[in-house]
Amino acid sequence: MELLIRNNGRTLSLEPGDTLLGAIRGCGISYSCEDGRCGMCRCHLVRGRVREQARPPRQLFGCRERYILACQTSLLEDTTINIPDIEEPVAHPGGRYRGRVVSVEALSDTVRELRVEIDVPFSFSPGQCAEVELSRGLSRLYSMAGTPGDTELRFHVRMHPHGRASQVIGEDLKAGDPLKIRGPYGTSYLRANHSDPILCISAGTGLAPLLSVLRGIAARQMMNPVFIYVGFMAREDVYGLEELNALLPRILSARARHVLVSAGPTERGLRRGLLTEAIEADFDHLTGFRVHGFGSPFAIDAVVQLLRRKGVAEEHLHLDAYHSVVT
Repeated sequence: MELLIRNNGRTLSLEPGDTLLGAIRGCGISYSCEDGRCGMCRCHLVRGRVREQARPPRQLFGCRERYILACQTSLLEDTTINIPDIEEPVAHPGGRYRGRVVSVEALSDTVRELRVEIDVPFSFSPGQCAEVELSRGLSRLYSMAGTPGDTELRFHVRMHPHGRASQVIGEDLKAGDPLKIRGPYGTSYLRANHSDPILCISAGTGLAPLLSVLRGIAARQMMNPVFIYVGFMAREDVYGLEELNALLPRILSARARHVLVSAGPTERGLRRGLLTEAIEADFDHLTGFRVHGFGSPFAIDAVVQLLRRKGVAEEHLHLDAYHSVVT
């Protein structure tokens, strides 16, 4: 059977049962875990029938096109695919890491920052997340707020009443406690090899991966115009502004920073309204923009509809929606 990679013109021959990833590794495909969880080896299925062992995870939130995971897919007939970001492939060796709690600090009444030290470097791209095993049988996905090369991993965690993970992080974990880290996961990582304007959006604890993306932009000294929109439900939910404001001077082409509160009183430096309302008012169109967005499914679903209407291309929507787990 033949596989055509449409966006580079290459044709490959595959035997029955061969995985796509085994065939196209080295052809511009990004990958990490190779077990169907990270979402990085996704491909756009243009034509053909395939056999899938697993479907793409929630990291592909908002996609209209049919995507498949190269590590979990084999061909049933001649097939055509497109490889996303073929000019900028990313390969992180997915794995398990042993870590130790450095600290758990309150960033607001409802958010804690979990700092974890690991024994060996953890390779990831700004904007990605990791699975943190808090205790036997209790794991959660949290996004890193820092950048690769940091000596500590920093996670922002929303506290949920009656949540098992919230109880462990908020009450039980102490400095020196062992943790296990697995990853990285996520497809909304920073793409650096382009000159397009960048729109960065976060809602709630989506601020953590947003800070990671902004740090990546600063570290690479990217000259792209950058527009930042950070949303919270109420004034008491707002956190991280000192860290965000300290980072802005390092972003060479930062054009705007807006912090929005959707309900209740505000104060100087905050803007009343929803993320969608602010972006609607501030941009006639967003044609040519690349977008990185992080937050709840409700927030991201509302934003993605607006972004499409404003002209953002499907392949430039890099969005992660976080589902709360309170069991």
